[in-house]
Amino acid sequence: MSRYEIRLPYAWSDTLAAAFPEFDLVQIGPAETLVIGELHDQTELHALLARIADLGLEIAELRHDR
Repeated sequence: MSRYEIRLPYAWSDTLAAAFPEFDLVQIGPAETLVIGELHDQTELHALLARIADLGLEIAELRHDR
């Protein structure tokens, strides 16, 4: 499994948290939230990225730690 951090340019909200229940969300600024979690493989990463796109959200940064 690999750890991912995706920085979204949005403030933390209940709606945002509900969209990613399996991840930890941390507000890091007035309008920035980190989505943090572990994914098993590239298929899970692509599914997460597709969910973000389907919600119409932008990604400010993506980090990957092995």
